Amino acid sequence: DAEVKWHGNIVTLVDTAGLRKLAKIKDKIEYYSTVRTKNAIEDSNVVLVLIDAEKGFGKQDKNIIDDVIDKGKGMVIVVNKWDLIQKDTFTMKEFEDEIRHEFKSLDHYPILFISALTKQRIHRVLEMAWEVYQRGKNLMPTKKINDVLSRLLVKNPPPSEHGKSIKIKYATQVSTEPAVIALYSNYPKKIKTSYRRYVENQFRKNFDLTGIPIHLSFRRK
Repeated sequence: DAEVKWHGNIVTLVDTAGLRKLAKIKDKIEYYSTVRTKNAIEDSNVVLVLIDAEKGFGKQDKNIIDDVIDKGKGMVIVVNKWDLIQKDTFTMKEFEDEIRHEFKSLDHYPILFISALTKQRIHRVLEMAWEVYQRGKNLMPTKKINDVLSRLLVKNPPPSEHGKSIKIKYATQVSTEPAVIALYSNYPKKIKTSYRRYVENQFRKNFDLTGIPIHLSFRRK
């Protein structure tokens, strides 16, 4: 672990190994490395997932990203060794599109291309992590949450279920890191997954939530 001073704040950096499936862990050292990585993710505010540009986006990267998202942590995808890739004007966008296509859950997380060797964009790593950290601490104003909710309900109200009309009456953010928005409904359990995704996407369009997870908690009112 290392501590650095960042804009007057002390930031702790934890460097860990990657994650592997249990069946592929060959010895005790690797096992404890994996445990340490999982513990580090659990204890973190923001996780920087390092991807080797030459090797591309692999299963191990997906394992780590799954774990980060499951634990509700802020995240930045950092693609290293970008200096070694032959590229044209569109290479970066193509690489990013490929990553997002392979892993749909990354639509709302930033991707940064760097070179540790040439120091290309190295200064942006901590900057971006700090931006994500600050977003994760913010509380969204209840009035704005309900303004967004009102508009999305007018545009696309929740479909009825078995003849029952579903209403969502109001919403408020109840916690941060991760952000949890409670939405109060007459039939919360009948709200379909596709509609829940729609509501989340509308909140993401109206608030700056890049790099942070949000959870919608539908509750009975």
